[in-house]
Amino acid sequence: MTAATLTSLAAAFVASASTCHTPKQFRKLLDTLQTVLPYRGLLCGWGNLSTSTVAFFINHGYPTQFLRWYLTRGMPWKDPAFLEWLRTGQPLVWVDYTSAELLEHAMMFHVQYAIIGGLARGDTWAGFSLNMETEERARQHLEQFQVIIRPLSQALMRAYPRPLLSSREISILERRALGELVKQIAAAEGITDRTVRMHLERAKKKLYTDDLVNAVVIADKIGMIGRTPKGLLWQ
Repeated sequence: MTAATLTSLAAAFVASASTCHTPKQFRKLLDTLQTVLPYRGLLCGWGNLSTSTVAFFINHGYPTQFLRWYLTRGMPWKDPAFLEWLRTGQPLVWVDYTSAELLEHAMMFHVQYAIIGGLARGDTWAGFSLNMETEERARQHLEQFQVIIRPLSQALMRAYPRPLLSSREISILERRALGELVKQIAAAEGITDRTVRMHLERAKKKLYTDDLVNAVVIADKIGMIGRTPKGLLWQ
C-alpha cells in the first residue's frame, strides 16, 4: 500500500471518527481502523492522572492472559512506554523494555511490538496500544497513527464517558477487598445475596478474569477501587 493511499485512508478514518458517539459505533470504528493500521490487537482506555487511575479500558484482540497479568501487576503505572507517552505526549513504538519480566511476558504472548499514544486533556488521559506484527511494521505506520490518534481518543471518550465499573460494583468490590462476606455486603448495601453475586460476576467479566480474588487485585492495582477519582468525565 502506497504512502498516498495510507494518507487517504487516514483522512477518511478521521472523518468517520468524528461521527462516532456510541459503543456500537466505536467497536465498528476499531474494525475500520485495521484498514489504516493493520494491528493484531488493540487495547485502549482512559483514566485520571492525579490519582494514577485507569477508570475504563477495552480489549480488542490482545491475548486475555497477557492483559490479566499486565493489570494484576499494576503494569500501566510501571510500563516505561506508557509513562514516556504520558510524560511527552508523543506517540512511540514500544520496543524499549527496561523490565525483564515485562519483556518475557510480551514475547510469550507475541505483543512485544506496539504503537503507543493518546490524548490528555486537563487531568484526564485517553490512551491506545496497537499490537503490530513487527517493529518495522509499527514504525511504518507511526505517521498514520499520529494523524488519527486525536480523533480516535475523542471518539473513545464520547462513546464511553463513564467508568468501566458501576458505583455499585465499586462499592461491593471495596467491601470484598476488606474481607466482608456476601451476606455482610448484602446487608450493608441493602440488596439480596443473589444481587451481590450478580454484581461480582459482572465485575469479573469486565476485568477479564473468572476469579474473584484476581478481580479485586486488578481493580485495586489500577485504581478502580480504593481511590477517589477526580475529573474523570471528559465531554
